[in-house]
Amino acid sequence: MTQSQGNHEDDISLILGRWEFSDGTPRVRFLDGIGENRQIQIRLEAGIIQFELQGRPDGKHPEGAESWLEFWGASAEKLAQNECEILRGEVLLYHQRAAAFLMLEDFASVVRDCDRNLFAIDFVWSRATRGADLQPFDAIRIATVLLRTRAEASMCIRIRDTQGALAAIDRGLANLHGGAGSSHRLAEDDSSEASMLRAMRDTLVPKLPSSQRVDLESRLKHALRMENYELAAILRNELRQIGY
Repeated sequence: MTQSQGNHEDDISLILGRWEFSDGTPRVRFLDGIGENRQIQIRLEAGIIQFELQGRPDGKHPEGAESWLEFWGASAEKLAQNECEILRGEVLLYHQRAAAFLMLEDFASVVRDCDRNLFAIDFVWSRATRGADLQPFDAIRIATVLLRTRAEASMCIRIRDTQGALAAIDRGLANLHGGAGSSHRLAEDDSSEASMLRAMRDTLVPKLPSSQRVDLESRLKHALRMENYELAAILRNELRQIGY
């Protein structure tokens, strides 16, 4: 039964007053709990969301399992409509925490939660009985790929691995344009997600003067005409590394 009334001990006004919301942007922090227990808090305009760092963000153990994904994953049964909806809610919960980890620059945890969600989405695609149950997961998959790519590239940037960051962005762009089983394939030139990743890539790549770029492209075409594919591969890689 839903509890409809609390008491003064449930009032969070003092907490909200000590941690004000401003500029219309959510604020995120780690919270030190009892012992070694830590949590994440997200300050929104209307209140606070609190997540656990491990397992399900809300700390629940459905049917004694770590998550609904783990519970249904132990069975070979197909997923009913309501089970797909429950898994979608769980995926969104993990996505919220991954976004909070990104704001805290805990990039490894972002990648962990995103990988978990991509696995969950593939699981739904393999077990759902109705095509209509799959459609809501398309947009979530795209958002997850974008979030994961930003985190992976940021990890590389932190250790000054520019080439690793560029490779991560290229993988992300490839994954945006058609994940396993997805019906939602982005048009390469008109998606805001792809544009965001390309802009991130552009900040990492110093552009060559136009004359040097044209020279490389001319040499590449000549190498292809002469069937010198080894040289062509080298020149193509040079162009890719400078953002063309």
